[in-house]
Amino acid sequence: MHREIAWKIPGAQRTVLAPVVADGDDYLFPSRAIWDRFQVDRAEIERRAAIAAAADLATLKPRYERNNKQVIEYAELTSTRPIVASAVLAPKFLDLFRDTLGDKVLLVIPNRFTAYVFPVLASDYQDYYPMVNEAYHATAWPISVEVFEVGPEGLRTVGVYRSP
Repeated sequence: MHREIAWKIPGAQRTVLAPVVADGDDYLFPSRAIWDRFQVDRAEIERRAAIAAAADLATLKPRYERNNKQVIEYAELTSTRPIVASAVLAPKFLDLFRDTLGDKVLLVIPNRFTAYVFPVLASDYQDYYPMVNEAYHATAWPISVEVFEVGPEGLRTVGVYRSP
């Protein structure tokens, strides 16, 4: 879905960052005219978004999926509220996984309510296409099937799930 105000993610083919305003349980995408009317620039939007994302992240607890050797395959973040897609942008997102998945992680955000986090090293994240695809199509609010690497340098696109 095209948004009037959106910022590219390095390497992304389809996914962009688009600011929203929470209005109770609704999330609105204000027009450029609204942002300009209130003299809100990108730096201010990003500052406010970081505060909201941190608050959203604080409400989430990862569920870890392990293999038969008890090695973590991935972490799942879910919520009944559409906050997961913003929570993964919180400045301290990596801190949540540093001790379990490492200093860099792979991130997939199939919808507003779900994100999957994989370790960069020894990851078989490609094998999880069916799970990601199902989550992408499970809601009226899909986000992306692109795979992002999150590290100290920030967010960058490293791949995309495609049907086998």
